[in-house]
Amino acid sequence: GERLTNLINDVLDLAKIESGRMEWHLRPVFLQDVISRAIASTSALFEEKKLKLKTNISPDLPLVSADEDKLIQVVINLLSNAVKFTDKGKVRIEAYLDNGQIMVEVQDTGIGIAAEHQNHIFERFSQADQAISQNYGGLGLGLAIAKENASLLNAKLTLKSNLGEGTLFLLSFKDNFK
Repeated sequence: GERLTNLINDVLDLAKIESGRMEWHLRPVFLQDVISRAIASTSALFEEKKLKLKTNISPDLPLVSADEDKLIQVVINLLSNAVKFTDKGKVRIEAYLDNGQIMVEVQDTGIGIAAEHQNHIFERFSQADQAISQNYGGLGLGLAIAKENASLLNAKLTLKSNLGEGTLFLLSFKDNFK
C-alpha cells in the first residue's frame, strides 16, 4: 500500500511539474534541518537493510532560499535510492560550502551505474537496465523528480559512478539567500 501511494504521489508530482502547475513556496531554509528531516524519514530503510549512514554536515551552511518540502523530497529521493541499490556497506551524506557553492553529496557503496547508462538515469521511467528494474523495483521516477525539483530550485544534480563501486550524487547550488 505504501509503495502504491508513493508511486501515485510521484506520478502526480511529475504531472504538476510538466504542466507548470507545481506550487513553490520559497522562504529562508536551514539546510541542516532539511537533511535532518530527510534522514529521519529514511531511517527505517537503513535499519531494515542494516546499512550504516555516515553524516558530515557543516555547521557553517548559510540559509538558502528554497521550497523546504521540495528540497526535502530531493534529499529523501537520493537517500532512498542509495539504500535501494546498496546491499552491504554504507551510505554517506555530506553538506559543505565550496567556493560559494552549497554542496550536498549522497554516496553509496552499492551496485553503481555503468557509464553507458548514466546519461539516461535522470529520465522519466528510466532505469539502468531491465535486470535492475526486476531486481530492485521502482519505475524510474524518483531521480527524474529529484532532477526536476533541483532544477526548479536553481540547483544542479549530477552523478559520478562506476559499475560495482557505488554512486555519488551531488546536489549543488549557490548561496542564494543573503
